[in-house]
Amino acid sequence: MFDTEREIIESKIRLCLDCGKCTVVCPVAQHDPEFNPRLIAQRRLSQNSHSPQDETIWQCISCYMCVERCNYYVKFPEFIHGLRAEALAEGAQLQCTHGGALQALQHMMAREDLLQDRLSWLPQDIELSEQSDTIFFVGCAPYFDIVFSDLEVNTLKGVEGALRLLNRAQIPFNILANERCCGRDLLLQGDREGFLALAKANMQEFARYGVKKIITNCPECHYTLKVDYPNVLGDTGIQVMHLTEVIAPLVQSGELSLGELEKRATYHDPCTLGRCSRIFDEPRQILRAVTGLDVVEMEQSREKALCCGASPWVYCGAVNRQIQDQRLTQATATGADILVTTCPKCQIHLRCAQKSRDGKIPQVEIQDLAFLAARSLDIGGESVG
Repeated sequence: MFDTEREIIESKIRLCLDCGKCTVVCPVAQHDPEFNPRLIAQRRLSQNSHSPQDETIWQCISCYMCVERCNYYVKFPEFIHGLRAEALAEGAQLQCTHGGALQALQHMMAREDLLQDRLSWLPQDIELSEQSDTIFFVGCAPYFDIVFSDLEVNTLKGVEGALRLLNRAQIPFNILANERCCGRDLLLQGDREGFLALAKANMQEFARYGVKKIITNCPECHYTLKVDYPNVLGDTGIQVMHLTEVIAPLVQSGELSLGELEKRATYHDPCTLGRCSRIFDEPRQILRAVTGLDVVEMEQSREKALCCGASPWVYCGAVNRQIQDQRLTQATATGADILVTTCPKCQIHLRCAQKSRDGKIPQVEIQDLAFLAARSLDIGGESVG
């Protein structure tokens, strides 16, 4: 299912013209002169099989900015993911962030005999349809809120907001009590065995319930279920949609009316939802309806949006912090009251950056789009302060 040499060919790495455009736009390279995408590729292609692994492969944040800029669409991040898998197979040790808690959770969820109690957070007024072949894929938000409780991120508020929007739109859906992590973090860090275990467990659960359509709020779950699973397991026969793809058309047609929060907002494009999935307009359409105002764009937005600076819970250091500082500074420069995103991980990383600096970097409010949209409907009983 995985073949590094095949991936080297499919990543088009041999088409690299050595023009250096990838290095110019790479957020990591801008802060770390030792990181150079094209030189990493050159070193790997000129190595023999017994050469030591290139340690710089762990610095890539998989933002796909280089792919966006490359004239030949060289998929450098996917090339890097293959090198990471090779490195782990050869005994490389990951420097996991947050004590490796998130990796441990993902490996626990991969157990075949797992029976979870992961719906205790679900509000009683959320209407589920047990007969529906559409499910909402919750993702790891229930775990994020525990692991990152000190950051007060409340990623579950985004999930609850999404569910309330679907209820208000009268779109039937169910939630699977034994859903597992989608596994994208393990895939990006090179742990392909762990990723496959999660993918197969989820697909078995989907088959057991006859799932034909999946809606997600997390951009990474969306991309993983829609693209990574079919790439690895073959055609799943399941339609996968991001929440904004479902809600935006209803807002545009007037079938779903959102209130106005009267806040100036700027939108942070998550790399996976934007550059990878090409979903740019739908979140902005919803946000304009929520605020009653045009979205105030940051210096880098849409295809050129700056990453939140994160890697898949590994190797987070000074360079990542500098990228996050830069993004928060861009948000503040817009004069917006609130920075809105659709990605729980973007929330976590940007809030972590704010907290770690003790107020020395911009403290703009950060919120989830689905949370704001639901609150604009005055449903859920909580206003946005």
